[in-house]
Amino acid sequence: MGVRLFLYRGGGDNNMNNYQRPHSPFEDTAVQRLRRMGLTTEDGAPEQDAMSVFSTIFAGQFFDDLCDYYQDDEQVREVVAQRLHTAEQAGPAQKFLLICLQYDSIYRDLPDPVWWISGSPDFAALFAEGFLAHLKQLAENTQ
Repeated sequence: MGVRLFLYRGGGDNNMNNYQRPHSPFEDTAVQRLRRMGLTTEDGAPEQDAMSVFSTIFAGQFFDDLCDYYQDDEQVREVVAQRLHTAEQAGPAQKFLLICLQYDSIYRDLPDPVWWISGSPDFAALFAEGFLAHLKQLAENTQ
């Protein structure tokens, strides 16, 4: 109870579902969210270095999720190889969609920050390229 009072001054409402905010990465507010995450330059273009770190972090987390799900390094490498082969023939939007589907295939939610870039093709393309490159490197280095 003390923690709740500290976090929600005056008692507050602990039910975040009552808070109505836009939930679409295709709305105008998505760019502001990307800016607050540090993913944009001043003019709203993708910040290359930040996007590189961003995709590396989520690829690493996803690789760990794959390892937890399959619990066999060889199977993880096979799954990653299949996904990378499919991605080689895909365009930027399809690569991003492929990543989204892979989260779903192991019963994981797409992380919110990744969801917010999905409405911005330039960001999604950079993310997909970096994500897949790091995923490939992780699979190659797993013995």
